[in-house]
Amino acid sequence: MKYSTSFVVSALSETWNSLLGYSTSVSEEEWDRPSNCPNWTVRDVLAHIIGTELSLLGEASPDEPEAFGDHVKNDVGKMNERWVTFLRTEPITRLIDRFEHVIEMRLKYLNGLDEESFNAPSWTPVGEGTYRDFMEIRVMDCFVHEQDIRVSTGSDFIYHDRSGAISLDKLTSGLGFVIGKKAKAPDGSQVTFEIAISPNNVTSTTLLVDGGRATIVREVDHSRDTAIIKMPIDAFVFATAGRSNAFSYLERGEVTFEGNLILGRLIFEHLGFII
Repeated sequence: MKYSTSFVVSALSETWNSLLGYSTSVSEEEWDRPSNCPNWTVRDVLAHIIGTELSLLGEASPDEPEAFGDHVKNDVGKMNERWVTFLRTEPITRLIDRFEHVIEMRLKYLNGLDEESFNAPSWTPVGEGTYRDFMEIRVMDCFVHEQDIRVSTGSDFIYHDRSGAISLDKLTSGLGFVIGKKAKAPDGSQVTFEIAISPNNVTSTTLLVDGGRATIVREVDHSRDTAIIKMPIDAFVFATAGRSNAFSYLERGEVTFEGNLILGRLIFEHLGFII
């Protein structure tokens, strides 16, 4: 789905300001807790968001740390770790002030862009695209990290109307790769995901494997489903993001399977695809 420029900018503002408001209620001890992102504390997650947005404002990246941990897999990860390491010793009150300032500057910049600028070719973490594509990925990244911070400090996952919708679309777009390439579901497999945003709001996505590739089915005959995977939105977000807490939903019975149970569980176990 193509989102308007104003929708994308408002989605960023939505999750940024939600996180800013929540940040003031987090204690010093909670900021130093391990997060569900490998090798990062909760404050490191906030530092990562700040560092990325500072880079987009034109700030030079800090020097590389002496060594990168095993959780760093690529050049994007190395760039992230530069900022996280650089900001790690900053007092949390100053870090929050930095966050407030950087989102103010970023929103001022984004609100000044015209449609041509949003549609201009741009680098993105998943290859060449447009600046709009890049900002939609930023929405997803910031929304997911807001949830990382919330759940790692004992609060609940919160679904936002705009940033949540963009994030769900982006995460759903990776399901073909998961089913066809990671889980290697056999040709002819039809897999349906039922994601509960709320008890009365369940979104359904069906994919069919053909020639080793899984693509979304537009006209669905559910009698052909090979496997059905049902879960709440927070389980889906954390599983596709490859977070350490994803399997706790499975253990609590909040993720369920119908049809081919072995295939369904295999797909769930391979859902993590975000770099």
